[in-house]
Amino acid sequence: MQHTKVIETPVEKRKVVIKTMLTGAERETVDNAQMQYMKTDNGTDFVITDMKKVTLAQKHELINLSVLSIDEDGTDCLSRLQRMPEPDYQFVYSSILEEQKKMMELISPASS
Repeated sequence: MQHTKVIETPVEKRKVVIKTMLTGAERETVDNAQMQYMKTDNGTDFVITDMKKVTLAQKHELINLSVLSIDEDGTDCLSRLQRMPEPDYQFVYSSILEEQKKMMELISPASS
């Protein structure tokens, strides 16, 4: 069962369906997005080569996995979102982060 929420962007008034919870595999995919920007000389110690690219890669992966549809169309959501006005893009991303934060609060030891 997917947990979803419909949000409406503030500028273009687009209906965006986002996941309110990722699967464990999806979370690992987001977390591993940084690996393409890491290098190692000895095979055990890894160094991030470009922190901006790491941050952007994780952001894009989170959006890609979290946005299910825009105006009932589920194709190429990340690219379509990137072409929206910045306030809409930031609103969707902030909404995803807010839902992720709520999910983490549900599973934190302090909440049990």
